Amino acid sequence: MISVGILGASGYAGSELLRLLAVHPDFEVRVAGAESQAGTAVADLYPNLAA
Repeated sequence: MISVGILGASGYAGSELLRLLAVHPDFEVRVAGAESQAGTAVADLYPNLAA
């Protein structure tokens, strides 16, 4: 398993990368950050990705 972090996760490219990696069997998203959405949980931004 490869642990990854995504910077800019609230933007279009970051959210697409987050969506793709969330279902990939070889990757685990450990950190997702975005300056514009600081303090907001990923599950609140993208409820369809919540595990």
